Amino acid sequence: MFWQLRDQILRRTWPPGSKLPSENELARTMGVSRTSVREGIQHLVSLGILETRRGEGTFVRELSGQVSFNALIPLLILDEIDILHVLEYRRIVEQGTAALAAAHASEQDLADLEAVYDQMDQFQDNISEFARADLEFHLVLAKATGNPVLIKVNNVLRSILEVSMENIVRLLGTRDGLHYHRLIIEAVRARNAESAESIMQEHIVKTIERLKATAGVAAPGTTPTDDETECEGDTAGFSQDKGNLQPDPAGNLTIKDL
Repeated sequence: MFWQLRDQILRRTWPPGSKLPSENELARTMGVSRTSVREGIQHLVSLGILETRRGEGTFVRELSGQVSFNALIPLLILDEIDILHVLEYRRIVEQGTAALAAAHASEQDLADLEAVYDQMDQFQDNISEFARADLEFHLVLAKATGNPVLIKVNNVLRSILEVSMENIVRLLGTRDGLHYHRLIIEAVRARNAESAESIMQEHIVKTIERLKATAGVAAPGTTPTDDETECEGDTAGFSQDKGNLQPDPAGNLTIKDL
């Protein structure tokens, strides 16, 4: 129940400052027991994401200003997410991650990458499951570096990465993910750090370019290549609902109505 409630908060079903429905109503609409609802709420309260006000109910906390590390995770979870900002972070970090993985990956790490890739291939017709496997691929790649800092940072940011990944898949489909992840596996298997880094860079840069073109905020004179156009049409039966990705007045691509 914790995860169901957390996902609803991530999708801004209840934005910061809003009151949650009663425990009875949540139990009815989510098809679970009231005890499960109460336990989920208590978990979120302990993380500082929700607060219970005596005689009023349970509310999503509004977090702002200077925060301690303990408040960092809920603040990131509740902030409105700009997909391009997430991708800029990934472009900086994941290139190096891929190179380190090529240098340090064990045979078990390679087997784990192959297993997650197989899941991506299997779930091409399911946005949520494909996105989950896509993210898991990147997390397994980070694990293959053997660097505990990279692994821990990814765990802290996992909720943000999950939401952005699902929206990317919904908009752009599955073809690019499968194509580039196969190339990354082969580069890691060959212990070619330079190639792994280059492929990851191309993968993320292309994703950024396609998202900008899809949202209509690409730089003047920038148009999708023929290959990108072909990829956009290959969404494995997905409906390209662009309602979740909208440019704000400053041109940022924010996730709405999750």
